Amino acid sequence: MIAKRIDRNPENDSYRSLGKYIADASHEGEKLLFAWHAGCYCETYETALVEIEATQEMNTRCKGEKTYHLMVSFRPEDESKLTPEVFKDIEAAFAQALGFEEHQRLCGIHRNTNNMHMHVAYNMIHPKRFTKIEPFRDFYKLGEACRAMEVKHGLVIDNGISKEEPSQQINQRAASMEAHSGEESFQSYVMDRRESILQALKGAASWQDLHASLAIFGIMIKPHANGMAVVNIQGKEAIKASAIDRSLSKMRLAEHFGEYVTPSDSPAGAAQYHYDRKPLQSKSPERDRLYEEYKKILEKRQAELETVRQQNNAGLQEIKELYAEERKKLSMKFHSRPTKTRLRQILQVQENKALEDSRANAQANIRKIQEASPFHNWNGFLKWQADRGNETALSVLRSRKPQSRPSTEGKYTEAYYEALRDIRLNGLKDQEKILATTTQRKLRSGLIAISQMKQLASREDLRLQSEIGNQEALFSGVRHSIDNNGILIFRLASGGTIRDTGKKLYFSMDETTRNAALIYGQMRFGKGIKIQDNIIERKPYGRNQRNRAGNYQPFFTRIKEICGHRLRQLSQLDVVRFGKRDKVLLPGNACGDLER
Repeated sequence: MIAKRIDRNPENDSYRSLGKYIADASHEGEKLLFAWHAGCYCETYETALVEIEATQEMNTRCKGEKTYHLMVSFRPEDESKLTPEVFKDIEAAFAQALGFEEHQRLCGIHRNTNNMHMHVAYNMIHPKRFTKIEPFRDFYKLGEACRAMEVKHGLVIDNGISKEEPSQQINQRAASMEAHSGEESFQSYVMDRRESILQALKGAASWQDLHASLAIFGIMIKPHANGMAVVNIQGKEAIKASAIDRSLSKMRLAEHFGEYVTPSDSPAGAAQYHYDRKPLQSKSPERDRLYEEYKKILEKRQAELETVRQQNNAGLQEIKELYAEERKKLSMKFHSRPTKTRLRQILQVQENKALEDSRANAQANIRKIQEASPFHNWNGFLKWQADRGNETALSVLRSRKPQSRPSTEGKYTEAYYEALRDIRLNGLKDQEKILATTTQRKLRSGLIAISQMKQLASREDLRLQSEIGNQEALFSGVRHSIDNNGILIFRLASGGTIRDTGKKLYFSMDETTRNAALIYGQMRFGKGIKIQDNIIERKPYGRNQRNRAGNYQPFFTRIKEICGHRLRQLSQLDVVRFGKRDKVLLPGNACGDLER
């Protein structure tokens, strides 16, 4: 469990917009599991929102934000333990830790990402005293509440903020940037060189010595506001100097070196290293090749966008000069004053229309360039590539981490079986293409998983079209996406989600999603699977299990099930594993009762 505060600027502090976002009003509740409110006299969510807005308006002295936006993220493996009562108990614990137990709040559970998460909008204005409560050093309080709730409800224990060594960790903004983009933050770059920076500080006798030592790493130190900042020489990135170590605070540097002195030489010339936003995924030739491709596409897009902007500016300037000349010509003509005024108004309308058309044309060109490469960071590029069929990109994304069916004999037509055969063959062709692109097993699983899910959806659509019996729709309308960690997220039409990490499946805790996950898991891993809570994974020994004597037992039952479920005919199984050897099963050896 990870909890963090989402800062809001006072000018954007709209409790109504945040309340609607929590209730997922713009998407008609597509990503909302459920929502509730607490600390209010009103009974419904909408009237509670009005009550909280009225309470905030009672405080006219507060110039800062009046809303505390808290987000709590949960592990997928904890989903089976998270009931509505548990969610409300966790929220009450955070309210008590922050001092908001008497305050009004709106709460909601969202499931649109790999990790189910809770949003809470606390009204920082007390409902009776109308005074503002501002939690002090809330990050420590949030961490302590997380650990307490994890122990109480048996959830997976995450790492939290350490009070002993706060300077060793990057701040929340840098961590969010790394999680979103998949690239190293400037603070991480500096913290990785912390020991070298402190050694340079010890060996420096003056400001110039310190500047020269820091310039080697492509950074420099300079005053900022009431303190000191370490900035990137080749960019705009900067962090607070005391975040690296207390010895770099303004007061201690002044005691050691005196008043600040600017560098005498250009620090850029002495740089041996520089911050270049390197990828956070494990280093490999595939990652480096993709990163080079990513940078080339970014450079090309930036050049194309700059060309469009320049052409647009030139076009706008040309239009303005053209109509300025027309107005000049009009002033030279002999017309009455009302006529000239009317003609100037017409020219102004025409000029505005021409400028608007030129800007719209430029925006259309910009959208076309952006649609050709619809990503804004390294993780976005990897997800885009993976969604287009690049299994190497999916592997790079993931590298950052450390019921029986009734018999239907004779109910289906020959056309049904022909269509089913086509679906299976098309699926096998897709998988053969995937297998041909790479020889590494772990690089193939992602796209094969998408192909297998599409097969299940196609087979189900075919069965539903046959209109035989009352069949439940599980996979029809399924959608998939890839998150920043390379996890495949399948969203079913029923609203449930199945998350495929490559080795494990996590599914939503409802009966429909559980049935769909069981079928998908059997197709993904085979019949040798185990289910625990909302997790499906392959059994340690695979498909064949040892008996008491230590010998492997063949899955004759599985062969019959395959034939019974119409997944393939027994005579199509050219090679079957009996015991420890592969043996050929000729079509003539198949039993008639197992054939279609």
